[in-house]
Amino acid sequence: MDAPAHPLPKAAALHYGAPRSNLLGTTMASDHATPHFHNQPGLRSVRVGAKEFMCVGALPPFDHPHIFIDMGDDTEAVCPYCSTLYVYDGALHGHAQPADCEYHPETAA
Repeated sequence: MDAPAHPLPKAAALHYGAPRSNLLGTTMASDHATPHFHNQPGLRSVRVGAKEFMCVGALPPFDHPHIFIDMGDDTEAVCPYCSTLYVYDGALHGHAQPADCEYHPETAA
């Protein structure tokens, strides 16, 4: 049997819990903020300008556990909780398309 012309994107790499620490014991997130994205609109895919980010699923209170996704060398990743397909677009520089799929936990009440 031949391989499919367009293989399915691999499942996202998951990291649970607090932000990872480097060997010096400082939190890597202290160097930069990790973008958070959601798929409240129920879109087929969300374009994101980051290869490392948090997926929250839908907006609280209907969110799933907030998980860290790392695309690595790939340009697509599927969230194993909500099945959102995230597609990397470097031109977005850390933002999402559509922009309302960005979640800002520091401003959420």
